Amino acid sequence: MKRNDQRRTAKAAHDRLPYRAVALLIPVLVAVLHIAVLAATLSYPDFLAMLGLMVAYLLPPAGKETVIPIGIALGIPWYSMAVSIAMIDIETGLFMALNFDLAYRVPLLGPLLSDLTEKTQQFITTHRWLAGLWFFAIVLMVMVPFFGSGGIRGSIAGKLLGMNTRLVFLAVLTGTLIGCFGIAVGSDTILVFLCANGALPAEIAPWLCGR
Repeated sequence: MKRNDQRRTAKAAHDRLPYRAVALLIPVLVAVLHIAVLAATLSYPDFLAMLGLMVAYLLPPAGKETVIPIGIALGIPWYSMAVSIAMIDIETGLFMALNFDLAYRVPLLGPLLSDLTEKTQQFITTHRWLAGLWFFAIVLMVMVPFFGSGGIRGSIAGKLLGMNTRLVFLAVLTGTLIGCFGIAVGSDTILVFLCANGALPAEIAPWLCGR
Protein backbone atom coordinates (compact mmCIF):
# COMPACT_ATOMS: atom_id res chain seq x y z
CA MET A 1 0.00 0.00 0.00
CA LYS A 2 1.43 3.37 -1.02
CA ARG A 3 1.73 6.22 1.44
CA ASN A 4 -0.99 8.26 -0.26
CA ASP A 5 -3.33 5.28 -0.16
CA GLN A 6 -2.62 4.81 3.54
CA ARG A 7 -3.34 8.46 4.25
CA ARG A 8 -6.60 8.32 2.32
CA THR A 9 -7.58 5.16 4.19
CA ALA A 10 -6.76 6.75 7.56
CA LYS A 11 -8.68 9.90 6.68
CA ALA A 12 -11.72 7.91 5.53
CA ALA A 13 -11.74 5.93 8.78
CA HIS A 14 -11.37 9.11 10.82
CA ASP A 15 -14.24 10.69 8.97
CA ARG A 16 -16.61 7.83 9.75
CA LEU A 17 -17.91 9.60 12.83
CA PRO A 18 -20.14 6.82 14.21
CA TYR A 19 -17.27 4.33 14.09
CA ARG A 20 -14.78 6.84 15.47
CA ALA A 21 -17.11 7.83 18.29
CA VAL A 22 -17.56 4.19 19.29
CA ALA A 23 -13.84 3.43 18.91
CA LEU A 24 -12.95 6.34 21.20
CA LEU A 25 -15.78 5.78 23.66
CA ILE A 26 -15.39 2.05 24.35
CA PRO A 27 -11.90 2.26 25.95
CA VAL A 28 -13.00 5.28 28.00
CA LEU A 29 -16.09 3.46 29.30
CA VAL A 30 -14.01 0.41 30.21
CA ALA A 31 -11.57 2.66 32.11
CA VAL A 32 -14.41 4.41 33.96
CA LEU A 33 -15.93 1.07 34.94
CA HIS A 34 -12.50 -0.14 36.05
CA ILE A 35 -12.02 2.86 38.36
CA ALA A 36 -15.57 2.57 39.69
CA VAL A 37 -15.01 -1.07 40.64
CA LEU A 38 -11.77 -0.17 42.40
CA ALA A 39 -13.51 2.61 44.34
CA ALA A 40 -16.22 0.19 45.43
CA THR A 41 -13.94 -2.68 46.45
CA LEU A 42 -10.89 -1.00 47.99
CA SER A 43 -10.54 1.11 51.09
CA TYR A 44 -10.04 4.80 50.40
CA PRO A 45 -6.28 4.79 51.22
CA ASP A 46 -5.75 1.70 49.06
CA PHE A 47 -7.82 3.25 46.27
CA LEU A 48 -5.66 6.38 46.27
CA ALA A 49 -2.51 4.25 46.33
CA MET A 50 -3.82 2.18 43.42
CA LEU A 51 -4.55 5.30 41.36
CA GLY A 52 -1.01 6.53 41.96
CA LEU A 53 0.47 3.20 40.91
CA MET A 54 -1.71 3.11 37.78
CA VAL A 55 -0.47 6.56 36.75
CA ALA A 56 3.12 5.52 37.50
CA TYR A 57 2.68 2.47 35.25
CA LEU A 58 1.63 4.65 32.34
CA LEU A 59 4.71 6.87 32.73
CA PRO A 60 8.12 5.21 32.21
CA PRO A 61 10.39 4.10 33.78
CA ALA A 62 7.90 2.26 36.00
CA GLY A 63 6.76 -1.13 34.70
CA LYS A 64 4.56 -3.95 35.96
CA GLU A 65 7.61 -5.53 37.61
CA THR A 66 7.82 -2.39 39.77
CA VAL A 67 4.30 -1.21 40.52
CA ILE A 68 2.78 -4.62 41.29
CA PRO A 69 5.26 -5.55 44.06
CA ILE A 70 5.02 -2.03 45.51
CA GLY A 71 1.24 -2.26 45.62
CA ILE A 72 1.36 -5.63 47.33
CA ALA A 73 3.90 -4.30 49.84
CA LEU A 74 1.49 -1.44 50.57
CA GLY A 75 -1.15 -3.99 51.52
CA ILE A 76 -3.26 -4.08 48.35
CA PRO A 77 -4.38 -7.68 47.62
CA TRP A 78 -2.24 -9.36 44.95
CA TYR A 79 -5.25 -10.20 42.80
CA SER A 80 -6.41 -6.57 42.84
CA MET A 81 -2.98 -5.42 41.72
CA ALA A 82 -2.82 -8.04 38.97
CA VAL A 83 -6.27 -7.25 37.59
CA SER A 84 -5.84 -3.48 37.82
CA ILE A 85 -2.51 -3.32 36.00
CA ALA A 86 -3.74 -5.84 33.44
CA MET A 87 -6.77 -3.63 32.86
CA ILE A 88 -4.50 -0.70 32.02
CA ASP A 89 -2.84 -2.78 29.31
CA ILE A 90 -6.27 -3.90 28.11
CA GLU A 91 -7.63 -0.35 28.02
CA THR A 92 -4.61 1.18 26.30
CA GLY A 93 -4.33 -1.78 23.95
CA LEU A 94 -8.00 -1.51 23.06
CA PHE A 95 -7.64 2.20 22.41
CA MET A 96 -4.60 1.76 20.18
CA ALA A 97 -6.04 -1.22 18.34
CA LEU A 98 -9.26 0.62 17.53
CA ASN A 99 -7.73 4.02 16.80
CA PHE A 100 -4.33 3.18 15.37
CA ASP A 101 -5.19 4.81 12.05
CA LEU A 102 -5.30 8.21 13.76
CA ALA A 103 -1.54 7.99 14.25
CA TYR A 104 -1.09 8.39 10.49
CA ARG A 105 -2.50 11.92 10.80
CA VAL A 106 0.07 13.02 13.40
CA PRO A 107 2.85 15.19 11.90
CA LEU A 108 6.26 13.49 11.75
CA LEU A 109 4.93 10.27 13.33
CA GLY A 110 2.52 9.53 10.48
CA PRO A 111 5.10 9.26 7.67
CA LEU A 112 7.35 7.12 9.89
CA LEU A 113 4.54 4.69 10.64
CA SER A 114 3.60 4.56 6.97
CA ASP A 115 7.11 3.59 5.96
CA LEU A 116 7.44 1.01 8.74
CA THR A 117 4.04 -0.50 7.94
CA GLU A 118 4.87 -0.79 4.24
CA LYS A 119 8.21 -2.47 4.94
CA THR A 120 6.61 -4.85 7.44
CA GLN A 121 3.88 -5.83 5.00
CA GLN A 122 6.49 -6.54 2.31
CA PHE A 123 8.49 -8.68 4.73
CA ILE A 124 5.43 -10.70 5.78
CA THR A 125 4.47 -11.22 2.14
CA THR A 126 7.87 -12.71 1.32
CA HIS A 127 8.04 -14.76 4.56
CA ARG A 128 4.52 -16.07 4.95
CA TRP A 129 5.63 -19.01 7.08
CA LEU A 130 6.59 -16.52 9.84
CA ALA A 131 3.19 -14.85 9.94
CA GLY A 132 1.84 -17.24 12.58
CA LEU A 133 4.68 -16.40 14.97
CA TRP A 134 3.85 -12.70 15.27
CA PHE A 135 1.03 -13.41 17.73
CA PHE A 136 3.42 -15.06 20.20
CA ALA A 137 5.95 -12.27 19.69
CA ILE A 138 3.36 -9.69 20.79
CA VAL A 139 2.31 -11.89 23.74
CA LEU A 140 5.94 -12.07 24.88
CA MET A 141 6.44 -8.33 24.39
CA VAL A 142 3.46 -7.51 26.62
CA MET A 143 4.12 -10.29 29.14
CA VAL A 144 7.80 -9.65 29.85
CA PRO A 145 8.42 -6.67 32.16
CA PHE A 146 9.56 -3.62 30.21
CA PHE A 147 9.15 0.07 30.83
CA GLY A 148 5.69 1.53 30.40
CA SER A 149 2.38 0.07 29.36
CA GLY A 150 2.64 -3.18 27.43
CA GLY A 151 -0.77 -2.51 25.91
CA ILE A 152 0.45 0.53 24.00
CA ARG A 153 3.70 -1.04 22.92
CA GLY A 154 2.13 -4.34 21.93
CA SER A 155 -0.68 -2.74 19.94
CA ILE A 156 1.67 -0.52 17.96
CA ALA A 157 3.99 -3.43 17.21
CA GLY A 158 1.08 -5.68 16.22
CA LYS A 159 -0.31 -3.13 13.82
CA LEU A 160 3.11 -2.49 12.35
CA LEU A 161 3.44 -6.23 11.83
CA GLY A 162 0.21 -6.22 9.86
CA MET A 163 -1.95 -8.10 12.39
CA ASN A 164 -5.69 -7.46 12.41
CA THR A 165 -7.32 -5.60 15.29
CA ARG A 166 -8.90 -8.64 16.92
CA LEU A 167 -5.65 -10.62 16.90
CA VAL A 168 -3.66 -7.69 18.28
CA PHE A 169 -6.08 -7.23 21.16
CA LEU A 170 -6.11 -10.98 21.90
CA ALA A 171 -2.30 -11.02 22.02
CA VAL A 172 -2.25 -8.01 24.36
CA LEU A 173 -4.91 -9.62 26.58
CA THR A 174 -3.05 -12.93 26.78
CA GLY A 175 0.32 -11.32 27.45
CA THR A 176 -0.86 -8.95 30.15
CA LEU A 177 -2.85 -11.57 32.06
CA ILE A 178 0.09 -13.98 32.12
CA GLY A 179 2.58 -11.27 33.02
CA CYS A 180 0.56 -9.44 35.67
CA PHE A 181 -0.71 -12.52 37.48
CA GLY A 182 2.71 -14.16 37.33
CA ILE A 183 4.40 -11.13 38.90
CA ALA A 184 1.62 -10.66 41.47
CA VAL A 185 1.61 -14.29 42.62
CA GLY A 186 5.41 -14.37 42.74
CA SER A 187 5.64 -11.11 44.69
CA ASP A 188 3.00 -12.14 47.20
CA THR A 189 4.63 -15.55 47.69
CA ILE A 190 8.03 -13.99 48.31
CA LEU A 191 6.59 -11.48 50.79
CA VAL A 192 4.75 -14.21 52.71
CA PHE A 193 7.91 -16.32 52.80
CA LEU A 194 10.05 -13.45 54.08
CA CYS A 195 7.51 -12.56 56.75
CA ALA A 196 7.11 -16.18 57.88
CA ASN A 197 10.87 -16.63 58.24
CA GLY A 198 11.63 -13.28 59.83
CA ALA A 199 13.94 -12.37 56.98
CA LEU A 200 12.90 -8.73 56.77
CA PRO A 201 14.65 -5.93 58.70
CA ALA A 202 13.05 -5.24 62.07
CA GLU A 203 12.34 -1.66 61.05
CA ILE A 204 9.97 -2.58 58.20
CA ALA A 205 8.80 -6.08 59.11
CA PRO A 206 5.88 -4.95 61.31
CA TRP A 207 4.67 -2.59 58.58
CA LEU A 208 4.98 -5.04 55.68
CA CYS A 209 3.90 -8.19 57.49
CA GLY A 210 1.22 -6.72 59.70
CA ARG A 211 -1.15 -5.65 56.92
